[in-house]
Amino acid sequence: MKNLIFPFTAIVGQEKVKKALILNAINPGIGGVLIKGDKGTGKTTAVRALADLLPSLRTVKGCPFNCDPEDPEGACDMCRRGDVEVEYRKMRVVELPLGATEDRVVGSLDIGKALTEGIKALEPGILAEANRNILYVDEINLLDDHLVDVLLDAAAYGVNTVEREGISLQHPSGFILVGTMNPAEGELRPQLSDRIGIHINVETVTDIKQRVLIMKRRDEFEDDPEGFVERFAESQSSLRDRIMAARKLLPAVTIDDDLLELIARVCVDAGVDGHRSDIAIVRTSKAIAAFNGRRRVREEDVEDAIVLVLGERIPGRSYNRENTRREMQRAREEMERERESEEDQGDSETSSGGEGSGGSEGEESGQGAGGSQGNGSSESRGSASLAGLSAGGPERSPETEDVEVDIKKLLKVRGKKKERLYGARVESKTSKGKYIRSRFPRGEPGDVAIDATIRAAASRGEREIRPGDIREKIRKHGARASIVLVVDISGSMFSDRKAAMVKGLIERFIEDAQRHRDRISVVGFRGRDAKVIIPSTARASSFRDAVESIRVGGTTPMAQGIKRGLEILREEKRHGEYVPFMVILSDGMPNVGTGRDPKREAVEAASRLREEDIPSTVINFERGSRGGRDLNMEIALASGGSYYDLHDLRDPSSAVCKIMEHERGMF
Repeated sequence: MKNLIFPFTAIVGQEKVKKALILNAINPGIGGVLIKGDKGTGKTTAVRALADLLPSLRTVKGCPFNCDPEDPEGACDMCRRGDVEVEYRKMRVVELPLGATEDRVVGSLDIGKALTEGIKALEPGILAEANRNILYVDEINLLDDHLVDVLLDAAAYGVNTVEREGISLQHPSGFILVGTMNPAEGELRPQLSDRIGIHINVETVTDIKQRVLIMKRRDEFEDDPEGFVERFAESQSSLRDRIMAARKLLPAVTIDDDLLELIARVCVDAGVDGHRSDIAIVRTSKAIAAFNGRRRVREEDVEDAIVLVLGERIPGRSYNRENTRREMQRAREEMERERESEEDQGDSETSSGGEGSGGSEGEESGQGAGGSQGNGSSESRGSASLAGLSAGGPERSPETEDVEVDIKKLLKVRGKKKERLYGARVESKTSKGKYIRSRFPRGEPGDVAIDATIRAAASRGEREIRPGDIREKIRKHGARASIVLVVDISGSMFSDRKAAMVKGLIERFIEDAQRHRDRISVVGFRGRDAKVIIPSTARASSFRDAVESIRVGGTTPMAQGIKRGLEILREEKRHGEYVPFMVILSDGMPNVGTGRDPKREAVEAASRLREEDIPSTVINFERGSRGGRDLNMEIALASGGSYYDLHDLRDPSSAVCKIMEHERGMF
């Protein structure tokens, strides 16, 4: 039974998604599409429909990498060796699952051939299948860091390098990357976000007529797929021909220097990092012109391209059509003013050209002032425009002025530096990560190193593998943290302002954890016990209602809070995937416990963190008594962790990112 795909031209609405996909089909050099927004809006349907719409690929027969017979330089080693046969393959959407192993993505040793034929051969991975196809990653922002590294390498060079079990091989891996994400679940790693050319946001269709049409077309397709596809065959063929014509025309499309300068100014004013955005806008503009059958880029093409490339690229800002036109107009006016200034300066130089040395000095002085003024206006352009754009947003409160505070002045007790557990390349305790070397198993072998095991058997001159030959893999991976935030929500901190301060701190810790792809949980202590406000999760932003509903008051059972947080970290430590880390937020004034001395109980509870080798930090953020600050220091010393005093800051939450940056370097 033929698996029919919903026609691309039958999709209702979502014009930005369709346009972005078409432009990448015309010029894959744009760099792919990142789609942010709601689920169930037809994103996956559109991607699969595009692959079905495009013509079949002309490939080398039998090549697992879909090599192009007309591009021998970009082909794999096997396809370069001589005459090849040609076959046609339908373009595919290759999905990269979030839970995929690095071996599955990159490729690995073909174990079947290794054991039955005794030869080393490569089993191609997802990147081999994706070459010249569409690579689709749903929830790309939740992709493990070691897989992001692999994608970055392939996206940067268009080549995948496989080094596995004694095999070293390169093969082409040029693909159209399409990723989807929900920003509320965490931001995409900046390096990968920067590589993707077009960033757009999609929303659920709210137009009633369109929603009705969506339902009708879906029902019609499911009732009679072949008849439905036949209905749209003509429009599909017309769009396919238009895309292929645009591909042929694209190399001949040109863009004027004025438009290039306009693009550069808009990108500078937007405050984007690097030059990839500029390049993506140029490539997108040319693809738009080619799609419309033109050999020269127009200003409206640039406007469309800016909306697509910068639309959702900058966190906290959105480039819609109106904003884009305003920014382009501002850039155009700046260009005209500078040209008029240069012309006036040229006239002045001409009129003073016949004067003596005094005139020459005046001319040089005038040039210096003019040059300085020109540079100044150029440098200030970005900040002035950003100020104008952010004027309609939330005002900068006086508290945020503390962002540039010196972390060394806040750090009162420096924690003990631990063995490197956190970061991009640390030894993995699971089967995730890059295979670095092998070793004798520690207990029951799990992640068996086939190459090292076979070599060990071969060293004895035998083909039979014995238990003593078994070796296991040592892998390196990106280790994340599991943070437990133990927060004092007792009456010792009772007031509306303090309650707001606590919530602000928790929000900052959640944002920081999501930015670094860490897990986080929140434990609040008040009354005579501690409770879990947010369970350990990588998506703490979905618990914002729980944070908002926090109420302060009652006694201060600090020891119970530390013990409850320790229970969570013990469980995380047992799994071995995350580095446990505790943050204690308190004024250091416990007044209730299970015994007569609540302070001593808190110190003893903290000492267990040191005993179990769990990194920690204590943070005081309110102007309390000296005794409270002294006890916080004692707790930090007992736990082997650090202590920060933020009570002098108007907004303690402004220091959270810097504190966590410093602490991540310690464990």
